[in-house]
Amino acid sequence: MAWTLAELSKIETDILRKSIIDSLIMEANVLELIPWETIGQLATAVVKIKDLPSVGFRKINEAYAEGIGHFEQKVENIALFGHDIDTDKAIARAKNTIADARAIQQTLTLKSVAYSFNDKFINGNPQTDPEEYKGISKRVDDINTDGFTSQYIDLADTTNSGILRDSAARFAFLDKLNELVYAIKGHNPDFLFMNKKMLLALRSLLMREKLLDSTKDMFERRIDVYMGARLIDIGVKADQTTEIITNSETLGGGSYETSIFAAKFGIGDMTWGLQQYPLEAYDIGELEDKPVYRTRIDWNLGLATVDPRSLGRLYGIRADATA
Repeated sequence: MAWTLAELSKIETDILRKSIIDSLIMEANVLELIPWETIGQLATAVVKIKDLPSVGFRKINEAYAEGIGHFEQKVENIALFGHDIDTDKAIARAKNTIADARAIQQTLTLKSVAYSFNDKFINGNPQTDPEEYKGISKRVDDINTDGFTSQYIDLADTTNSGILRDSAARFAFLDKLNELVYAIKGHNPDFLFMNKKMLLALRSLLMREKLLDSTKDMFERRIDVYMGARLIDIGVKADQTTEIITNSETLGGGSYETSIFAAKFGIGDMTWGLQQYPLEAYDIGELEDKPVYRTRIDWNLGLATVDPRSLGRLYGIRADATA
């Protein structure tokens, strides 16, 4: 059975594990809805449709031409992800601290884990780091290389101007954004991922054109929505300053550009999460070799993509009013 972390949180009875799951979801929005398939191994083969059978017409007393569909098999790998949270026994048992030292370290670590997940979800690249899983940026690159060029959309603004410059710039951008939405299977992506500057610019643009909708997540936080897709600021890396999706891309031929990634989730037929086993969190207690208390978070995970139309990218965007 497939579970999202949000669903798992509702039935989790272990207090430590539930607190960790809720903290991860709070910091990493995508974890709330992405479905996870438990595969029990470090890699799995997935099969995607390469092309469909040829069909046609025939004359009286003649046979139909034979044709078969073709499939392509690829391997999706699991990355070993987690962290040990260590707190010195002397600090943990000190009576003059204003808060529980182990709880503070757990909170800080979970923020870092969530930011790291967000980063690798977009930018994971096993070619530069074999221990990572492949993020959606590299997956869209592969999809484009395989010939599905409709999933890789250039805003094509030759003047390198901002999308908020004037009404003409807003409508030109909306045309391309609609092209991205339409490129996703069913013309209905689950998420549109971007950075903070892009989200604020898009929110402003959609409000001006009266096209902005909203919903709420499991924590009752307001989420912006366009054409049924949640608009998600993927945020920053664990250093708290470096944008995961930058404002310095040059894919569109200009400068100070950024991108919007679209994704549709579905186990077995779209893009989905893989895990060797569900997230584990447990208190190891005091270590034998030193007076330190340890809590371990262990989650071996990855992504899988079958349908190339489950992902897309709109690039070459300048998210401001520059003329």
